[in-house]
Amino acid sequence: MAVLRSRARTLRTVVRFGLLVLLVLAVTPISACFNPAQPGCAFSCAGDGSCPSGYSCGNDLICHRDDGQGTCLIQTDAATDMAGIDAKTDTMSDATSGH
Repeated sequence: MAVLRSRARTLRTVVRFGLLVLLVLAVTPISACFNPAQPGCAFSCAGDGSCPSGYSCGNDLICHRDDGQGTCLIQTDAATDMAGIDAKTDTMSDATSGH
């Protein structure tokens, strides 16, 4: 009889502990999970053109978010060079068209 009471007490303790764990998990907000900030751009893809998941390599050789969220304030040499090429192309086309 004493053995049965001891096992019943142990079983009740385990069940109570399990219920407590379930309650804590149910009450804990999901936002408490790890969720790092994902900037609009922050990674260079100049070497091999590869970017982390959710990002794509842009013309400026910087990885930009696929969903277009966030602001990219990074100015790279590649972006500066591309702007210079665009300006030269515009100037040359204006000169050849007579404007």
